[in-house]
Amino acid sequence: MNNNNKPITLELLLQSLENDFDDLERELILTELRNSTPTEDALLGAKLILEQNNWDYTVLKKTLTKAERRIENLVQANSTQKSKPNYLKYAAIIVPITLLSGYFINKSNTNLIDQYYIKEAGLPNLMSTEKTNWENLMQLYKSNQFEKAFTLTDKIQVQKPENDTLNYFQAVIAYELKKYAVAKNGFEKVTKNKQSAFYNDAEYRLGFALKHLHQDNESKHQFETVKANNNNPYSEEANKVLKIIDSSK
Repeated sequence: MNNNNKPITLELLLQSLENDFDDLERELILTELRNSTPTEDALLGAKLILEQNNWDYTVLKKTLTKAERRIENLVQANSTQKSKPNYLKYAAIIVPITLLSGYFINKSNTNLIDQYYIKEAGLPNLMSTEKTNWENLMQLYKSNQFEKAFTLTDKIQVQKPENDTLNYFQAVIAYELKKYAVAKNGFEKVTKNKQSAFYNDAEYRLGFALKHLHQDNESKHQFETVKANNNNPYSEEANKVLKIIDSSK
């Protein structure tokens, strides 16, 4: 990085978010920010957002873009100038606004929604040909040894890659490990088969995986689908989740 002896600034961080920015230099900037203690409110806000999203710079960029649009609308509504506001010029207010109004509200709502996530009680032995593996899997799951349980699902998947039981419980275990993309994939596989014994469970839990992946529109639509499904025993819980989502608007 060309600024080895200089502290990370908000302007430098924002520049590193651009698509054409050097990947290696961006990583160096993020590493230095990770090891620093910012005193500037805006830079601290950006660091907190990155920390809560596993230092995925694309999440920060999306968050800032949404805030920037709000700033643009505000400026254009009160100005006769037609030129687009400069991104960096408004960065100092974009980040604090995002931090205080957008990001943490969304984070708080996710936490409120999580109270309606119902943990799977256990793993039934529905696959008699793999009885030993599934008994071991149940034991690992109930004792909260999720990493070992997830590894075992990978082993079973080699033999039964399209089995609904496997796909569902691998997704459940992945969710416990905060591997939300894997959980989403597994739940989606199950919801493609309405005859599956796990269809209702996967339909409901998919909404939570989507929420944790910040796919808010998709998550809301999923909970709306569950609410509208009178045959889904989680319909009432989905309605409560939707009330929390709507209250954040």
